[in-house]
Amino acid sequence: MKLLWSLLVASYLLGSSAADYLRHLQNNNQTVATFPAVYTAIIPAPAKESRPLGDEIYFAAEIDFLEIVETGLPSPYDRSGDDFIRVSFMVHDQDELDYLNKLVEISPRSNLAAHTPSRASGMGKDESLTEQLYKQINYKEEEGERRLQQYSTIPGYSCYKNVAGSFDWMDNLVGRSSSIPNLSITKELIGESYKKSVNEGGYDIFAIQVTGDGVAAKGRTTEKGIVFLMTGIHARELAPPELVSRWIENLVDDYGTDAEVTAILDHTEIHVVLQANPDGRNVVENDLRSLRRKNLNPGTGFTFCSQDDSGVDLNRNFPFRWGLNNGSSSNKCAQTYRGQSPGSEPEVQAIVNYCRSIFPESQRKRNPEQQINEPYKEDALGVFFDIHSYGEIIIWPWGHQNRETENDSGLETLVNKFRHFNEYGFSGPNNGFLYPASGATDDWAYGTLGAAGMTFELGNSFYQDCNYFENRIIPDNFPALNYAAKSSKAPYSIPKGPDVIITKIAVNGNSVTVESVASDNAFAATSLPTSQQSVSNIRYFVDFHPYDRQDGAGQSGTVFTGRSVTIDISDLVAGRHSVYFQAEDDDGYVGPVTAGFFVKQETDTPPVTAPTNAPTRGPTNAPTRFFVKQETDTPPVTAPTNAPTRGPTNAPTRGSTNAPIREPTRGPTNPPTRDPINPPTRGPIGRPTTSTPIECSDSSSDLFRVDLIDMNKGCSWLAENVGANARFDFLCELFEVAFACPNTCDKCEIFSTPDTEPQPMPTQATTPAPTQATIPIPTPAPTNLFCLFFPDRPACQRRGD
Repeated sequence: MKLLWSLLVASYLLGSSAADYLRHLQNNNQTVATFPAVYTAIIPAPAKESRPLGDEIYFAAEIDFLEIVETGLPSPYDRSGDDFIRVSFMVHDQDELDYLNKLVEISPRSNLAAHTPSRASGMGKDESLTEQLYKQINYKEEEGERRLQQYSTIPGYSCYKNVAGSFDWMDNLVGRSSSIPNLSITKELIGESYKKSVNEGGYDIFAIQVTGDGVAAKGRTTEKGIVFLMTGIHARELAPPELVSRWIENLVDDYGTDAEVTAILDHTEIHVVLQANPDGRNVVENDLRSLRRKNLNPGTGFTFCSQDDSGVDLNRNFPFRWGLNNGSSSNKCAQTYRGQSPGSEPEVQAIVNYCRSIFPESQRKRNPEQQINEPYKEDALGVFFDIHSYGEIIIWPWGHQNRETENDSGLETLVNKFRHFNEYGFSGPNNGFLYPASGATDDWAYGTLGAAGMTFELGNSFYQDCNYFENRIIPDNFPALNYAAKSSKAPYSIPKGPDVIITKIAVNGNSVTVESVASDNAFAATSLPTSQQSVSNIRYFVDFHPYDRQDGAGQSGTVFTGRSVTIDISDLVAGRHSVYFQAEDDDGYVGPVTAGFFVKQETDTPPVTAPTNAPTRGPTNAPTRFFVKQETDTPPVTAPTNAPTRGPTNAPTRGSTNAPIREPTRGPTNPPTRDPINPPTRGPIGRPTTSTPIECSDSSSDLFRVDLIDMNKGCSWLAENVGANARFDFLCELFEVAFACPNTCDKCEIFSTPDTEPQPMPTQATTPAPTQATIPIPTPAPTNLFCLFFPDRPACQRRGD
């Protein structure tokens, strides 16, 4: 009878559609698990985990980690202490869920902090986060939003090139380089994907190298910095390859016309692997529901995994500190499966071999794991990036355990400079550390190559929507990547030095006046010991970059004190010339080089002062940054400089709803909290978002003496003195107050005569003053942006603007 009943049930199920089957289960009060899904569980805080003991399995190392949901939880056993955190993670199918449930049930009082699923403090499905996950999967951009017309893209995400489109982009970029003087772009086959290695289709893996040959064209030599960027190692992370390809394209577009970009490429080799896991990426592009992380190697043996669970996590397969149970999994079906041996995967072998060929052998250690406690020299070369999503954090070594490297001072200083631009959270040793990861890329790059290993986690979603990508991720990270390139010659040392943040070059006849202000803390997101020194000197170099050599000899530049120096340029030939600036602090650290162009012309063209190239938080389409020198003494015209800005004027403001926490507590139990699904609510920039109207007063004239070195302090002062809860960005603070207070700007310092010495802005007692207290905004000129927007202002009419 039981056999007959079983056959009838089987016949019913086979003959029914999937929908009929689901209705059958629902009518009988049975639940159907849907995958992928988001679960949560309580685990020990990273600093509280015990060291690995033998083959002990760590729950945190087995999960597809998403984020820390809650911190400072008491022990689920005796409710004492605050050593536990709640984490969210993705479960891809029933087999994975069953495996994790067994870990929960095996040893409820072990350091796994695992509990039976029925307990409130244990593992369970989070319906809200799962619902938000499916909003990502089912996201469709609106019609008319198609962005990339030239290349094939991912369905529903037309801002992202697919694998084929990425390869076409590389070929097009190489072709373009032949028409750009002194620019070199090469494409190199460095390996193949797993599928290609076993003759089952698959892909080749390519690297491109971008650099300038401008130094060699002058008959000189230079030692270039090295930046290596890898993206796509986790297949489901859509944004990273697109960010890097667009950054490279921006550099190529501006090479030869933008002084900063030209100096960067002439003195840096940039190497890029856009698709480090092309097999896996192709699966995701054709099935967004898969959310695949790993490559497509099914492995060998008698363990069979589902299609979604098979493969090796390439970011646990690198040959340094490989195989630690508290940072990877030996379970073939786990999302953090480390592979059969260190560097076993062909994709990893391609990356390892290529990086060993570009980073200098002379700076490596003979036995990296035995010499793990020895520091690298501060002049070690190169920055290594592994770009991921999501989380809006920056990770640096060590990652296999919560312990600082011997070069942590340099690494953390570099991260702190990056954070000035993208405002991402710290996630490093003893500073926002999340969870251990062994056999990871950044630990390998630092531990074996001596390079500054970095991981960026972009945005707030694996499948980042195009608007957020283009309006936030791009402008937040282009300047950070530029800074990495400028520091790549000595990344443990250069970021400790001062940054030249304002330069002005005014050409008048046979002389050029150079103004330059430097600060040790201008681009420091938080106060670190390395950003508190005074600036000892600033040097300028005309037509000779400080890194270059002519017949083996370099130049020491000319030191000047104060804010300006006048240089005799009567001996220069007609044409374009370069000026480079570099500053040194009291500890002897020399910061990155800042560059500017000027042009000597034979004709009597009115002299022009143009904006400089101080780093901004967003890419700009500024005019060519030339300074024109003429042969006759015509009164100079001065335009505003490009002071470091906090974002592009058309970028949306940062909202407060479910926004990622950008300033994580330095303790490991309070890492940055992030919303993985919902992007922050964002309002338009253009009018300050105030709860009360702006009040006009004489104090608002100090608006134009905002401290440009410490923008946070300046904006806080603006909010206090101009309008409650005011939000200002870029030039909005200038335009908006002028619009609200028509008579105020006639009294402002910006309209003072050139001989007038501006008074300092009021400082706040709670904010440490920067190295240079204030910087006046220059006197306006006919090209003044303010008068272009407000030509009816009496001051503009009075000056003939």
